[in-house]
Amino acid sequence: MQSSLYFPDDLHYLPSSPGVYIMKDERGKVLYVGKAKSLKKRVTSYIRPKDPKTIALSERVRTVDFVVANSEEEALLLENNLIKKHFPPFNIRLVDDENYPYIKITSEKYPRILKVYRIRGEEGEYFGPFPHGGAVEQTIKGIRKIFPIRNCSIKIRDDRELLPCLLYHLNLCSAPCAHKISLREYLKMIDSLKLFLKGENKTVVNTVRREMETAKNELDFERAIIYRDELKGILSILEKQRVVTNENISFDAFSAKIDNSYACVIRVSVRDGRVVSSYPFMMDIYEDISERELIERFLFLYPFNAQSEKIYLEKLPKGRKLLGKLLSEKTKRNVRILSPRGTPVKNVISLARENASEYLKNYLSRHLELKEKKLLEELKETLGLSNIPIRIEGYDISNVSGVDATGSMVVFANGKPDKKEYRHFKIKYTKGPNDFGMLEEVLTRRFGESDDFSNAAPNLLLIDGGKGQLDIAIKVKKFYELSVDIASLAKKEELIFVEGRDKPVRLSKDSEELKLLQRVRDESHRFAKSYFIKLHAKKYKGGIKNA
Repeated sequence: MQSSLYFPDDLHYLPSSPGVYIMKDERGKVLYVGKAKSLKKRVTSYIRPKDPKTIALSERVRTVDFVVANSEEEALLLENNLIKKHFPPFNIRLVDDENYPYIKITSEKYPRILKVYRIRGEEGEYFGPFPHGGAVEQTIKGIRKIFPIRNCSIKIRDDRELLPCLLYHLNLCSAPCAHKISLREYLKMIDSLKLFLKGENKTVVNTVRREMETAKNELDFERAIIYRDELKGILSILEKQRVVTNENISFDAFSAKIDNSYACVIRVSVRDGRVVSSYPFMMDIYEDISERELIERFLFLYPFNAQSEKIYLEKLPKGRKLLGKLLSEKTKRNVRILSPRGTPVKNVISLARENASEYLKNYLSRHLELKEKKLLEELKETLGLSNIPIRIEGYDISNVSGVDATGSMVVFANGKPDKKEYRHFKIKYTKGPNDFGMLEEVLTRRFGESDDFSNAAPNLLLIDGGKGQLDIAIKVKKFYELSVDIASLAKKEELIFVEGRDKPVRLSKDSEELKLLQRVRDESHRFAKSYFIKLHAKKYKGGIKNA
């Protein structure tokens, strides 16, 4: 029986039983489906979330439906069915879920090999998903050099013989449309291809070698040459595959690595003692979940990733029997979920763990680069800058009544501090407590012809201060005919003064553009102050520690 409560006012009515909860927005759209040992304890934890993604979910939730289950296993099955039914936006899912491709072998009389993005119905046989379209295209390209399978949509008829196309002459298609291969031989090739895609290479090699010998014995040398070429292609691939054991074992090993809101699940496939593939899958995470639970959820949602009868997991999930049953039904194999035993399997699990960690690190690095690039583009539009501020130089002055005055220049390249480009300035020419004069001196020494300081040209100068500091920077810019945008950021009210704008810009305190400018401003202040303290301490032999 399903009950509904208002969030968060009615949550005290929740039972402490195991079950499934369904979070909905004001329109009744399902946002998230979860399971829990204790519905009350789990759902009430959403009232005061800490991480950004959970906060985003909680802000949209208006009602919570729940179903009490007799056991955790029953809750797991119900949760899986509801997720597949509703595809909630806040449940874990593959990043760019719709863009993970499969290889499909069609069920036509003369089957084709295709790249597809959806598993539709039961017709045909699917292999994947693959991490990206390029991986599928490269795989298909390599496959067709070994198994010249057609990929065109021409309807093949026994009573019609067409002229073979260019792909036939390039040995990339066996031209069944031109009757260059019999249906029997073509289907044998399809069977070998399916075994090859499943990683059962030893079986493929034995089958192809046997067919080649049969053709030779029958003096059908043209057919024997076709099998010989297939065999060469398969053996060349096997030579490149990493051998993990001399034992004739085949299995899939999974590992996962989680970092805040993202995770990577890796599948390493071993066939006949060789690593035949290692595929990463990036996941969006909106919940507090362990790596063991993540792999379990991943296999429930994407069962076609289980491509062997033996699935090894570093830590066995509680619902492994239910998971094994589901995978067996979906893949039509007797799938077993096992704990790693023996050195070869443990080594592959270790390899999967290392690969997951490395791939996630690289993905996050690329993701952050794209995020910073977008942020800089938005900053350009918000402030009306002439260029994207790839290189921002931040300036500040630090002194006490003009004594031991220092200036700083910090550099942010692509939104990140570039500390090797930082520079201190000991004020030489400006006397007395004159912050404007000191700033003018620092900028003049930075851009003056007599200065031997040869940095890359900045896109934006950010001055710690208000309208007065902005005017000083504009004065130096005009004198040296610089092509650079200038802005200043005043403390307290956090107003942004921009060259060419009559009124200051006020951004939301949660604005990422403002946060970037604050990081630059605060870093320039820290850098100037640290140099001032150093000079002052040196002068007075360990004097002040705070200015």
